[in-house]
Amino acid sequence: MKILITNDDGIQSPGILSLRDILSRDHDVWVMAPDGDRSGYSHSITLKEPVKIKQKEPRLFSCSGTPVDCIVYGQGGYLEEEFDVILSGINIGPNMGTDILYSGTAAAARQGALKNTPSIAISMNKFVPPFDFDSISEYISTSLEKLVSLWEEGCFLNMNFPEKMDVTCEMKWCRPARRIYKDEVVMFQSPRDEGTYCFLKGNLIQSENDEGSDVKAVQSGHVSISAISLAPSIVPHIGKLSEKAGSVC
Repeated sequence: MKILITNDDGIQSPGILSLRDILSRDHDVWVMAPDGDRSGYSHSITLKEPVKIKQKEPRLFSCSGTPVDCIVYGQGGYLEEEFDVILSGINIGPNMGTDILYSGTAAAARQGALKNTPSIAISMNKFVPPFDFDSISEYISTSLEKLVSLWEEGCFLNMNFPEKMDVTCEMKWCRPARRIYKDEVVMFQSPRDEGTYCFLKGNLIQSENDEGSDVKAVQSGHVSISAISLAPSIVPHIGKLSEKAGSVC
């Protein structure tokens, strides 16, 4: 298969390089990834300034834009290739539940699927080294044809891997859990009185881990996989809301 890989951790991340190296044994692999860390960029695209693309090696390109930019330019805006599948990852840290809303990793897979290409976001439930990227890459390599066959139009696949992979690890179909973060803003004044510098920290304060959720599966040592819809959807009880609101248009 011809594969396009991106991520949001940047082209220098060992996760994307592991995925490229292992999949290249059996597939035609191309990489276009951000030239630096773009974590939390979600589905943003660059519109008001040019994007710089630089070839680092054969079939390895850096992009000054966002993860979604990488897919936009990789799917025909720059690379003149037709890809059979798009992979985004391997992300350092999980993208479970409502994390998906913020994730550049997930958004890149969403963008690929919007163009009707099977697309998979891949993340690991670990933030600090040592990282075993190769075990995840081997799993993806072995399972890739099956994963592509599971994909359907109108969705992308979101996968999260446990901290440790072993023989008991199974792939579980899951629904995204609800995860709540408390935003903490750290501020300090510019020494030249140029304003206030602010940094955002997100502390997880509540996470659903009910049976059937992606959080529960990963915490139990399994691989979670979820089919995430591309279409924004209305709440199920919208009819009752419209009756309550009356005519508002």
